[in-house]
Amino acid sequence: MSALEIAQLTTQLAATEDSSLIGELVAKAAVGFTGATGARVYLLNRAEGLLVSLLDKGDKAQQLSLHSGGTALPLLALDSRRSVRAGSDLAVPLSFADREVGVVVIEGVADLEAAEQEMNRLRGVFALALVQLATRQEMLYQWRFLEVITTLNWLITSDLESREFYDALHQLIKGLIDYDWMKILVTEQNSVKVLAFFRDGEAVAPDDAVQPSDKTLTARFAAGYPDIIEDLQAIPEFAGDALLGQANLRSVLMVPLVAKSGVIGGLCFYSREKGKYAEKDSPLAQQLAGQLATVIENTLLIREMARKNREIEESHRRLATLNAIAETLTRSLDLELVLREVLGKVIEVADWDAGAIFLQQQDKSFALSVFKGLSDGHAQHLADEQNRATGMGYFLKNEPVAVTADNAPPFLNAFFVPGAFSFGISVPLKHKKEVGGTLLLFDREKQELSLQEWEVLEAVGNQIGVAVENARLYHKVKLMAEHDALTGLFNRHKFFSLLDMELMRCQRYKAKCGILLLDIDHFKDYNDTFGHPAGDECLKRAARIFKDSVRNTDVTARYGGEEFVVLVVETNAQGVLAVAERLRRKIEAEGQNEPFPTVSIGMAIYPDDAISAQNLLLIADNALYTAKRLGRNRTVWRDTVQTITVTREVNEGFPAVDRRNRNL
Repeated sequence: MSALEIAQLTTQLAATEDSSLIGELVAKAAVGFTGATGARVYLLNRAEGLLVSLLDKGDKAQQLSLHSGGTALPLLALDSRRSVRAGSDLAVPLSFADREVGVVVIEGVADLEAAEQEMNRLRGVFALALVQLATRQEMLYQWRFLEVITTLNWLITSDLESREFYDALHQLIKGLIDYDWMKILVTEQNSVKVLAFFRDGEAVAPDDAVQPSDKTLTARFAAGYPDIIEDLQAIPEFAGDALLGQANLRSVLMVPLVAKSGVIGGLCFYSREKGKYAEKDSPLAQQLAGQLATVIENTLLIREMARKNREIEESHRRLATLNAIAETLTRSLDLELVLREVLGKVIEVADWDAGAIFLQQQDKSFALSVFKGLSDGHAQHLADEQNRATGMGYFLKNEPVAVTADNAPPFLNAFFVPGAFSFGISVPLKHKKEVGGTLLLFDREKQELSLQEWEVLEAVGNQIGVAVENARLYHKVKLMAEHDALTGLFNRHKFFSLLDMELMRCQRYKAKCGILLLDIDHFKDYNDTFGHPAGDECLKRAARIFKDSVRNTDVTARYGGEEFVVLVVETNAQGVLAVAERLRRKIEAEGQNEPFPTVSIGMAIYPDDAISAQNLLLIADNALYTAKRLGRNRTVWRDTVQTITVTREVNEGFPAVDRRNRNL
């Protein structure tokens, strides 16, 4: 097995996103390099406690449960964290950053000793491929869940009697939780009502869906906790339900719909598979139920308010307010834009003169996010840190608070002097019962609010609180998608995107830029000598040095493993060379008082060396190879006449090794 073959395999795996194809590539490589007659590849699904075969496309017979106590060869290898032999078969566990990610089993091996040695050389390549696959799957899952939450917020404005509401809900949830039947139950005056019923993917009219066991279900989740029944046929109350028996339903996951008023119903998932659901399914189901409870409660509240309200004009305005706010909240996931638009919409539709929104920061303090209709003096007063520190406690209540000249705290005295405002209200912005901010509204004419207006503003506060959390979740997921988890730098995918943009800019304005490929010297030796935690810390320190040593306009990214890449913009060859040497010297200085690797750097210049991203990276990589071959701890640049400029004499920090294994 040559270094070229390993590099080709690594590149091929990194460019592949299909799980089955990754499984086939890993299996083919394992067979080819060890002489085995066959191979199986398993990915660890930690959330579900399963080893999932990548070669069988969802065949459940090829999913091994970690909790079954089985003696299957892959489970034994994963449990012992070492290679396990059985006859002519060999199971090799794969780990990354000291966490198991999967298992490769090779079969029909003639020489187990040689095969194990060969597999040990391939473990890192295989593990990296499975880590990348698992990361992509997790990101897709998080995006899917974010889509569900965002759409549920949009559904707040929908009619509970509308079939489109439940069709959309069914399509959303089906992708996250597997079920044969799904019911949404609500309790009204000691009776049970089925709001929605989906049977084998088809909607069933709620009036036709009431079953004897529904009341038993509502009694079980009345305490407000999720419940799992592994075998319905073993419980008399359910075994006697003919409809359940005819459908051969065996297990159910019940999650209460807990709203502000308490438990209002439940979300029930049925399966024909005995023991289908486990505790791991409850958190996701609870989050969905929590959002759904808000949708149901708000809609029922609006319906009840509209029914009781005798002033048609006020009722229309109340509904218009909720609709306008909900529409504004779902228009964008840009937090500042959403807050600015929703504040303006609240002031306009609910007829207020001014307002402001405060949000809780990471350090638990509160800061002014947006304001509208306030004078410069009032806005500055709210933004003052000392004023916020002395007055914000007044507003962090779980319920809206009215503010007038008679009860205004010192923090707001200036707002209620003659000629200013006569009435104000503080509305908490809540998510899952936690106050994450406050909405302040002021008016020059209002003296009080009706009960309906209080309820509407409280609902608006809840919607804003959920929208804020969703926007933060969106930005968190977006950050994860573009950054390397260990170092915090841009990842390879994001770097390529930024590089393409920069090359287009350089082409348009006839500018220059440079690419630096940096490889930590003898990193494997360092990792083996000091351990994986020290190796991780080494990569993080190097990343900080690289990022802190270049301009904010330059781009620093983790290229893969112990390799980094820097895009130096608006700079000619000599300037890029100076940047490279500055980085190299700073890394070298880290090893003056403690063991720390050096760095080798390859360099390429646009447009002197090449005009395409692919060729620039190839030239920089060749230069990096030369730097390694000449002794490491140096910068090498190959110019257009194919000469080599070496800017550092040999200075060995660790024993010299062949670059054919880039991990060394």
